[in-house]
Amino acid sequence: MKITTAALLAAFALQGCAKKSGDLAPSAAPQALESKASSGSAAGADQAKGPAGVAIKHVDTRKVIRTGRIELAVDSVEASRAKLEALVQSAGGYIDSTQVELHGTSNTAVFVIRVPAEAFTSMLPELHQIGVVTNESTNAADITDQFVDTEAQLASAQQLEKRLLELATAKNGTLDQILTVERELARVRGEIESYQGHLKQWGDQVSLSTLTVSIAQKVAVVAITPVAPVAPATLGSKTSESFRGSVDALRDLASWMLVKGVALLPWLLFLVPASLGLRRLARRHRRLPVAVATVTTSL
Repeated sequence: MKITTAALLAAFALQGCAKKSGDLAPSAAPQALESKASSGSAAGADQAKGPAGVAIKHVDTRKVIRTGRIELAVDSVEASRAKLEALVQSAGGYIDSTQVELHGTSNTAVFVIRVPAEAFTSMLPELHQIGVVTNESTNAADITDQFVDTEAQLASAQQLEKRLLELATAKNGTLDQILTVERELARVRGEIESYQGHLKQWGDQVSLSTLTVSIAQKVAVVAITPVAPVAPATLGSKTSESFRGSVDALRDLASWMLVKGVALLPWLLFLVPASLGLRRLARRHRRLPVAVATVTTSL
Protein backbone atom coordinates (compact mmCIF):
# COMPACT_ATOMS: atom_id res chain seq x y z
CA MET A 1 0.00 0.00 0.00
CA LYS A 2 2.89 2.37 0.65
CA ILE A 3 4.18 1.72 -2.92
CA THR A 4 0.71 2.48 -4.30
CA THR A 5 0.53 5.69 -2.30
CA ALA A 6 3.97 6.75 -3.51
CA ALA A 7 2.97 6.00 -7.07
CA LEU A 8 -0.20 8.07 -6.68
CA LEU A 9 1.77 10.96 -5.23
CA ALA A 10 4.25 10.80 -8.10
CA ALA A 11 1.47 10.65 -10.74
CA PHE A 12 -0.35 13.64 -9.29
CA ALA A 13 2.95 15.51 -8.98
CA LEU A 14 3.77 14.98 -12.65
CA GLN A 15 0.34 16.17 -13.70
CA GLY A 16 0.67 19.21 -11.45
CA CYS A 17 4.03 20.05 -13.02
CA ALA A 18 2.57 19.76 -16.54
CA LYS A 19 -0.20 22.24 -15.69
CA LYS A 20 1.80 24.63 -13.52
CA SER A 21 5.47 24.62 -14.32
CA GLY A 22 6.07 27.36 -11.78
CA ASP A 23 4.70 25.31 -8.85
CA LEU A 24 6.96 23.52 -6.48
CA ALA A 25 7.47 19.81 -7.23
CA PRO A 26 5.83 17.46 -4.68
CA SER A 27 9.15 15.81 -4.05
CA ALA A 28 10.43 19.09 -2.69
CA ALA A 29 7.91 18.97 0.17
CA PRO A 30 9.46 15.94 1.88
CA GLN A 31 12.89 17.52 1.42
CA ALA A 32 11.63 20.71 3.01
CA LEU A 33 10.11 18.71 5.84
CA GLU A 34 13.34 16.77 6.32
CA SER A 35 15.33 20.01 6.27
CA LYS A 36 12.97 21.52 8.84
CA ALA A 37 13.13 18.41 10.98
CA SER A 38 16.93 18.31 10.81
CA SER A 39 17.16 21.98 11.73
CA GLY A 40 14.72 21.41 14.57
CA SER A 41 16.79 18.46 15.78
CA ALA A 42 19.92 20.53 15.67
CA ALA A 43 18.23 23.29 17.61
CA GLY A 44 16.97 20.75 20.11
CA ALA A 45 20.49 19.36 20.49
CA ASP A 46 21.87 22.84 21.11
CA GLN A 47 19.08 23.48 23.61
CA ALA A 48 19.87 20.20 25.34
CA LYS A 49 23.45 21.30 25.79
CA GLY A 50 22.43 24.73 27.05
CA PRO A 51 24.57 27.88 27.10
CA ALA A 52 28.31 27.36 27.22
CA GLY A 53 27.82 23.65 26.64
CA VAL A 54 26.30 23.09 30.11
CA ALA A 55 24.18 19.92 30.13
CA ILE A 56 20.53 20.36 31.11
CA LYS A 57 19.00 17.89 33.59
CA HIS A 58 17.17 15.14 31.73
CA VAL A 59 13.46 14.84 32.45
CA ASP A 60 12.28 11.24 32.90
CA THR A 61 9.53 10.63 30.34
CA ARG A 62 9.29 6.88 30.71
CA LYS A 63 5.88 5.27 30.36
CA VAL A 64 5.42 2.71 33.14
CA ILE A 65 2.22 0.79 33.90
CA ARG A 66 2.10 -0.12 37.58
CA THR A 67 -0.21 -2.84 38.93
CA GLY A 68 -0.44 -4.62 42.25
CA ARG A 69 -2.42 -7.02 44.40
CA ILE A 70 -2.69 -7.19 48.18
CA GLU A 71 -4.66 -9.60 50.40
CA LEU A 72 -5.67 -8.59 53.93
CA ALA A 73 -7.15 -10.47 56.90
CA VAL A 74 -9.42 -8.17 58.92
CA ASP A 75 -11.78 -8.34 61.91
CA SER A 76 -14.73 -6.73 60.05
CA VAL A 77 -15.20 -6.48 56.29
CA GLU A 78 -17.65 -3.57 56.51
CA ALA A 79 -15.39 -1.48 58.74
CA SER A 80 -12.36 -2.21 56.55
CA ARG A 81 -14.35 -1.27 53.44
CA ALA A 82 -15.11 2.16 54.92
CA LYS A 83 -11.43 2.70 55.72
CA LEU A 84 -10.40 1.67 52.20
CA GLU A 85 -12.91 4.01 50.55
CA ALA A 86 -11.67 6.94 52.65
CA LEU A 87 -8.05 6.08 51.82
CA VAL A 88 -8.73 5.90 48.07
CA GLN A 89 -10.61 9.18 48.11
CA SER A 90 -7.79 10.96 49.96
CA ALA A 91 -5.29 9.65 47.38
CA GLY A 92 -7.34 11.13 44.52
CA GLY A 93 -8.40 7.77 43.07
CA TYR A 94 -11.61 5.82 42.73
CA ILE A 95 -12.96 2.27 43.12
CA ASP A 96 -13.39 0.70 39.67
CA SER A 97 -15.25 -2.46 40.74
CA THR A 98 -16.49 -4.14 43.93
CA GLN A 99 -17.36 -7.76 44.76
CA VAL A 100 -18.63 -8.58 48.26
CA GLU A 101 -19.65 -12.03 49.55
CA LEU A 102 -21.25 -12.41 52.99
CA HIS A 103 -21.36 -15.93 54.51
CA GLY A 104 -21.76 -15.36 58.23
CA THR A 105 -18.27 -15.67 59.68
CA SER A 106 -16.48 -16.06 56.32
CA ASN A 107 -17.13 -12.67 54.70
CA THR A 108 -14.90 -11.61 51.79
CA ALA A 109 -14.61 -8.61 49.47
CA VAL A 110 -12.53 -7.75 46.40
CA PHE A 111 -11.96 -4.12 45.30
CA VAL A 112 -10.25 -2.97 42.09
CA ILE A 113 -9.05 0.59 42.67
CA ARG A 114 -7.38 3.15 40.40
CA VAL A 115 -5.01 5.64 42.00
CA PRO A 116 -2.61 8.23 40.51
CA ALA A 117 0.74 6.71 39.64
CA GLU A 118 2.61 9.02 42.00
CA ALA A 119 0.45 7.82 44.93
CA PHE A 120 0.80 4.11 44.17
CA THR A 121 3.97 3.48 46.18
CA SER A 122 2.93 5.58 49.19
CA MET A 123 -0.49 3.91 49.37
CA LEU A 124 0.78 0.38 50.02
CA PRO A 125 2.06 1.06 53.58
CA GLU A 126 -1.26 2.73 54.42
CA LEU A 127 -3.13 -0.40 53.31
CA HIS A 128 -1.09 -2.41 55.82
CA GLN A 129 -2.84 -0.44 58.59
CA ILE A 130 -6.25 -1.83 57.58
CA GLY A 131 -5.48 -5.48 58.35
CA VAL A 132 -2.89 -8.21 58.41
CA VAL A 133 -1.16 -8.69 55.05
CA THR A 134 -1.33 -12.33 53.89
CA ASN A 135 -0.13 -11.80 50.31
CA GLU A 136 1.28 -8.87 48.33
CA SER A 137 2.68 -8.45 44.80
CA THR A 138 3.47 -5.49 42.51
CA ASN A 139 4.49 -5.17 38.88
CA ALA A 140 5.89 -2.34 36.72
CA ALA A 141 5.77 -2.71 32.92
CA ASP A 142 7.86 -0.20 30.95
CA ILE A 143 6.12 0.54 27.61
CA THR A 144 8.22 3.56 26.63
CA ASP A 145 9.47 1.97 23.40
CA GLN A 146 6.01 0.87 22.27
CA PHE A 147 4.58 4.29 23.17
CA VAL A 148 7.25 6.21 21.24
CA ASP A 149 6.98 3.92 18.20
CA THR A 150 3.20 4.31 18.13
CA GLU A 151 3.52 8.09 18.41
CA ALA A 152 5.92 8.09 15.45
CA GLN A 153 3.59 5.90 13.40
CA LEU A 154 0.69 8.19 14.27
CA ALA A 155 2.62 11.28 13.16
CA SER A 156 3.60 9.59 9.88
CA ALA A 157 0.02 8.46 9.24
CA GLN A 158 -1.31 11.97 9.94
CA GLN A 159 1.25 13.46 7.52
CA LEU A 160 0.22 10.93 4.87
CA GLU A 161 -3.44 11.75 5.50
CA LYS A 162 -2.68 15.43 4.89
CA ARG A 163 -0.98 14.69 1.56
CA LEU A 164 -3.83 12.41 0.47
CA LEU A 165 -6.36 15.12 1.31
CA GLU A 166 -4.42 17.54 -0.88
CA LEU A 167 -4.48 15.03 -3.74
CA ALA A 168 -8.20 14.34 -3.22
CA THR A 169 -9.06 18.05 -3.42
CA ALA A 170 -6.73 18.77 -6.38
CA LYS A 171 -9.07 17.02 -8.88
CA ASN A 172 -6.37 16.80 -11.53
CA GLY A 173 -6.26 13.01 -11.86
CA THR A 174 -8.31 10.34 -13.52
CA LEU A 175 -11.38 8.77 -11.92
CA ASP A 176 -9.49 5.58 -11.05
CA GLN A 177 -6.73 7.57 -9.39
CA ILE A 178 -9.21 9.60 -7.35
CA LEU A 179 -11.02 6.43 -6.19
CA THR A 180 -7.70 4.85 -5.25
CA VAL A 181 -6.80 7.94 -3.25
CA GLU A 182 -10.15 7.77 -1.43
CA ARG A 183 -9.59 4.11 -0.52
CA GLU A 184 -6.07 4.84 0.66
CA LEU A 185 -7.34 7.78 2.68
CA ALA A 186 -9.91 5.55 4.43
CA ARG A 187 -7.21 3.01 5.27
CA VAL A 188 -4.88 5.66 6.68
CA ARG A 189 -7.66 7.13 8.79
CA GLY A 190 -8.36 3.65 10.20
CA GLU A 191 -4.69 3.34 11.19
CA ILE A 192 -4.79 6.78 12.81
CA GLU A 193 -7.80 5.84 14.93
CA SER A 194 -6.10 2.60 15.98
CA TYR A 195 -2.91 4.41 16.98
CA GLN A 196 -4.87 7.04 18.90
CA GLY A 197 -6.85 4.32 20.71
CA HIS A 198 -3.66 2.54 21.82
CA LEU A 199 -2.08 5.77 23.01
CA LYS A 200 -5.19 6.77 24.93
CA GLN A 201 -5.42 3.37 26.65
CA TRP A 202 -1.73 3.38 27.55
CA GLY A 203 -1.95 6.95 28.80
CA ASP A 204 -4.81 6.00 31.12
CA GLN A 205 -2.93 2.95 32.45
CA VAL A 206 0.24 5.00 33.00
CA SER A 207 -1.44 7.92 34.76
CA LEU A 208 -3.70 5.72 36.95
CA SER A 209 -2.21 2.60 38.49
CA THR A 210 -4.42 -0.45 39.16
CA LEU A 211 -4.45 -2.08 42.58
CA THR A 212 -6.58 -5.10 43.55
CA VAL A 213 -7.37 -5.33 47.27
CA SER A 214 -8.81 -8.58 48.66
CA ILE A 215 -10.27 -8.50 52.19
CA ALA A 216 -11.18 -11.62 54.17
CA GLN A 217 -12.61 -11.80 57.66
CA LYS A 218 -10.48 -13.57 60.23
CA VAL A 219 -11.67 -17.01 61.34
CA ALA A 220 -12.38 -17.22 65.08
CA VAL A 221 -10.17 -19.72 66.87
CA VAL A 222 -12.03 -21.91 69.40
CA ALA A 223 -10.02 -22.78 72.53
CA ILE A 224 -9.93 -26.52 73.21
CA THR A 225 -9.70 -27.63 76.84
CA PRO A 226 -7.05 -30.31 77.23
CA VAL A 227 -8.33 -33.67 78.43
CA ALA A 228 -6.81 -34.96 81.67
CA PRO A 229 -5.06 -38.32 81.34
CA VAL A 230 -7.11 -41.31 82.56
CA ALA A 231 -5.52 -43.35 85.37
CA PRO A 232 -5.34 -47.11 84.82
CA ALA A 233 -8.22 -49.10 86.42
CA THR A 234 -7.51 -51.08 89.62
CA LEU A 235 -9.35 -54.04 91.20
CA GLY A 236 -11.19 -51.80 93.67
CA SER A 237 -12.26 -49.37 90.93
CA LYS A 238 -13.46 -52.23 88.75
CA THR A 239 -15.48 -53.77 91.65
CA SER A 240 -17.10 -50.45 92.60
CA GLU A 241 -17.85 -49.69 88.98
CA SER A 242 -19.50 -53.13 88.54
CA PHE A 243 -21.60 -52.62 91.67
CA ARG A 244 -22.70 -49.17 90.51
CA GLY A 245 -23.59 -50.70 87.15
CA SER A 246 -25.81 -53.34 88.80
CA VAL A 247 -27.54 -50.73 90.96
CA ASP A 248 -28.11 -48.54 87.91
CA ALA A 249 -29.57 -51.53 85.99
CA LEU A 250 -31.90 -52.38 88.90
CA ARG A 251 -33.01 -48.78 89.15
CA ASP A 252 -33.65 -48.66 85.41
CA LEU A 253 -35.72 -51.89 85.64
CA ALA A 254 -37.80 -50.52 88.51
CA SER A 255 -38.35 -47.29 86.61
CA TRP A 256 -39.41 -49.25 83.52
CA MET A 257 -41.89 -51.40 85.49
CA LEU A 258 -43.34 -48.34 87.19
CA VAL A 259 -43.84 -46.58 83.90
CA LYS A 260 -45.43 -49.65 82.30
CA GLY A 261 -47.68 -50.22 85.32
CA VAL A 262 -48.96 -46.66 85.17
CA ALA A 263 -49.52 -47.10 81.47
CA LEU A 264 -51.64 -50.29 82.09
CA LEU A 265 -53.93 -48.73 84.72
CA PRO A 266 -56.57 -47.53 82.19
CA TRP A 267 -56.72 -51.04 80.74
CA LEU A 268 -57.55 -52.61 84.15
CA LEU A 269 -60.98 -50.99 84.03
CA PHE A 270 -61.79 -53.30 81.14
CA LEU A 271 -59.65 -56.31 81.97
CA VAL A 272 -60.97 -56.93 85.56
CA PRO A 273 -64.70 -57.13 84.63
CA ALA A 274 -63.88 -59.19 81.57
CA SER A 275 -61.84 -61.67 83.63
CA LEU A 276 -64.64 -62.02 86.22
CA GLY A 277 -67.22 -62.72 83.48
CA LEU A 278 -64.97 -65.35 81.94
CA ARG A 279 -64.54 -67.08 85.31
CA ARG A 280 -68.35 -67.26 85.79
CA LEU A 281 -68.84 -68.75 82.33
CA ALA A 282 -66.16 -71.31 83.05
CA ARG A 283 -67.88 -72.38 86.34
CA ARG A 284 -71.25 -72.81 84.59
CA HIS A 285 -69.70 -75.04 81.97
CA ARG A 286 -68.10 -77.21 84.65
CA ARG A 287 -71.46 -77.63 86.59
CA LEU A 288 -73.53 -78.53 83.53
CA PRO A 289 -71.97 -82.02 82.86
CA VAL A 290 -72.37 -82.99 86.56
CA ALA A 291 -76.09 -82.11 86.51
CA VAL A 292 -76.65 -84.07 83.31
CA ALA A 293 -74.92 -87.12 84.77
CA THR A 294 -77.08 -86.99 87.93
CA VAL A 295 -80.30 -86.87 85.95
CA THR A 296 -79.21 -89.81 83.81
CA THR A 297 -78.41 -91.95 86.86
CA SER A 298 -81.74 -91.28 88.49
CA LEU A 299 -83.58 -92.43 85.40
